[in-house]
Amino acid sequence: MPRIVKLTDKIQYLQVSYEPLSADVVVVRGDSAWWIFDVGACDMAVDFVNALPRNSVGSAPLEKDSRGSLENSESAAPVAISLKKNIVISHFHRDHLLNVVRHCNGEVLLDFDTLYVGSHASKVVGELGGREKVTVTTPLSFDDGVKIQILPIPNSHAKGSLILVVDDFVFLGDATYPMVGHGSPDVYNVQILEQQIKFLKSLTATRFCLSHKRGLVRDKDSVIQFLESVYARRQKNENYIEA
Repeated sequence: MPRIVKLTDKIQYLQVSYEPLSADVVVVRGDSAWWIFDVGACDMAVDFVNALPRNSVGSAPLEKDSRGSLENSESAAPVAISLKKNIVISHFHRDHLLNVVRHCNGEVLLDFDTLYVGSHASKVVGELGGREKVTVTTPLSFDDGVKIQILPIPNSHAKGSLILVVDDFVFLGDATYPMVGHGSPDVYNVQILEQQIKFLKSLTATRFCLSHKRGLVRDKDSVIQFLESVYARRQKNENYIEA
């Protein structure tokens, strides 16, 4: 039975499940919104997303006095906050986004406001019926009490993949995995793998999170070292490396 695991005071995730195959679902609590990375394919994932509370209590911004200094006043008293729910889909494979498709087909009700998807996932999802869909082709950044980045990533596994960077965590989905062979060997594209290694090295965050892995969190260096070991096996005039 998948369980909910707490990474920090603001980040938790529902573990992967296998019947049906359903990817880890990560939720991040921002000041104004929940940021949800992938929605899985099982009913438990739907319930996990829908149970995230819309209403919370926070503090109103402090006001400046006549000298321009922030003052402690009644303006800092607790106020009711209405939280949005923003979903980021890593890629178009069904174990990561099926519950959005099920929502669109009327099979389940998924509670969210905005969906961020790559170009291929956008085609799979289709129209959302009144909810906002943002197709991400360039990096997006948000300051929501935590630093949020939604980044396209070069990868062999699935075209149009996105990752979610939250402070020191990088949620990679399946982006570091090979292209699935479906009867043939799984492979990495040599050129894309080189681009991916350079891209991952450029990130300042140090905790890499890979879907479908028990424990989820890996050290940045260990992930890059593995990919470099794969890249080192490339052969002249060959476009692919067997995983």
